[in-house]
Amino acid sequence: MKLNIQAALFASAITLVTLVPLASPAVARPAVTVDFGNIAIGYRDGYRDQNHQYHRWAHQQDARTYRTQHSENYRDMNHNRDHDNH
Repeated sequence: MKLNIQAALFASAITLVTLVPLASPAVARPAVTVDFGNIAIGYRDGYRDQNHQYHRWAHQQDARTYRTQHSENYRDMNHNRDHDNH
C-alpha cells in the first residue's frame, strides 16, 4: 500500500513538472511611444518645435509616423526649402 501511494505521488509530481512551462506568466513587452505634442511643423529631414527651433528626427520611423498621423502639419520637403516658416 505504501508503495502505491509513493508511486501515485511520484506520478503526480512528474505530471505537474511537465505542466509548469504552460502556466508561465505572459511576458510584458515594452511599449514605445512618441510624443508629437511639441512639433509645430514636420519635414522630411526633421521638425520645428513650438519655439521655432529645428530638430532632426531621432528615427526615420518617427518621421513616417508623424506624416501619417499629422498630415495637416507635415510638409514633404526639407526644412531649409520652406521659406514661409523661418
